[in-house]
Amino acid sequence: MGSVDPARGPEVGMTGPNRGKGAAVRAVGRTRKIMLYSHDTYGLGHLRRNLRIAGHLLGAAPDLQIVLVSGSPVSAYFPAPPGLTVVKLPSVRKVGADHYRPLDSRVDISLIRRTRTAIMADVVRRFRPDVLLVDHSPAGMNGELLDVFAAVRDHSRATRVALGLRDILDDPGAVVRTWTEQGIYQLLANVYDHIVVYGSRDVFDVGRHYQLPTPLADRLFYAGYIAPGVNPEPSDTNGAGPAGRYLLATAGGGGDGVAVLDAAMDAGAALGMATKVVAGPLLDDGEFASLSAKAEQAAHVDLVRFHPQMHAAMAGATAIITMGGYNSLCEAISVGVPTIVVPRTHPRLEQTIRAGIFADRGLVSTVTAGPGLGGRLAQAVLGAARKPSIEQRIDLGGLGRLSSLLLPAGPAHAEGAHRGAGLTGADVLAERLPA
Repeated sequence: MGSVDPARGPEVGMTGPNRGKGAAVRAVGRTRKIMLYSHDTYGLGHLRRNLRIAGHLLGAAPDLQIVLVSGSPVSAYFPAPPGLTVVKLPSVRKVGADHYRPLDSRVDISLIRRTRTAIMADVVRRFRPDVLLVDHSPAGMNGELLDVFAAVRDHSRATRVALGLRDILDDPGAVVRTWTEQGIYQLLANVYDHIVVYGSRDVFDVGRHYQLPTPLADRLFYAGYIAPGVNPEPSDTNGAGPAGRYLLATAGGGGDGVAVLDAAMDAGAALGMATKVVAGPLLDDGEFASLSAKAEQAAHVDLVRFHPQMHAAMAGATAIITMGGYNSLCEAISVGVPTIVVPRTHPRLEQTIRAGIFADRGLVSTVTAGPGLGGRLAQAVLGAARKPSIEQRIDLGGLGRLSSLLLPAGPAHAEGAHRGAGLTGADVLAERLPA
């Protein structure tokens, strides 16, 4: 993300630095329209979390309209819940800390950024959401949200702006340095009414670790972890073996997970277990071909790019091997299956910190990447199988609390009065919104 000029705070702020201090995220009477922003420059986590949030909110309020703007290049893999409109932003890929490139190298990143901003500002202008919920990145990719906030100020002053943060972003020192250098603390003070943490204070105290001053800390709302609300029936889809009798390996989107997936196949072979490997849609084609060749030579290995019912696949497994992504761990813990985590250590320590905290609570086991990973994973699976059944020791009720925050009780509106006024169809901006 590009540097945020603290001097721009009053320019992009809604009503000045005191806007929303300690206020609930609410519209007059009742929230009816919500806009979700998911920058999606890497992996699947942001997209999947926002789809889960949207699905829950729509289930809680059927007449609600939600628009999700997302830059994910693989959003088509995940069906949108009924009632959700997804507006696709041009995709970029992350190539370094706060450095991005277009998927098409012939296009300049500045053009992509301006296009993404223009799309979002137009949605704000004509959709006029009651709530804008920003996922993870306070200023957006390369500061692309600054002009969107200006559009909120100019065209939708009633919109309440909230930031949704996963439990852990990175090493606290790195976050404090980045937020200080880029003016994020000032942006939070001037623009955001609420800072929602998708986690629990007793697991990771965001306010303390990231040094939020008192006025900002007062806006923190710990919702709890965002996890599926109902445990699914175990699935043995794609022939991975009888439900409950296979080892499941997943690396989320798969962009940097080939070593873990390869080692998981070795672990399954050493244990004589049927193994389901879900490579992830972002795994490099050459690396997927290499895994496919290995799977063809192995007994009882089922390799797929994508599993449409990942939560059910987890519920049916004997053990799970995964990296330390937020969604993967929330889903694994929710089904109570022994889970071995090989956390990412670069470019951020987010997964390493989360895996360590969860391991200390007895929720998962951890194995470090490196030589002999397959053998060490096999030993960890055996060790996890000997442990007593996992009891949830973290709060997985984030969806319900977030719903209560964004959909406060209020006078009901006429049934269907606003239905269909949101974004739907192919040319949603031109056809479904007021000019």
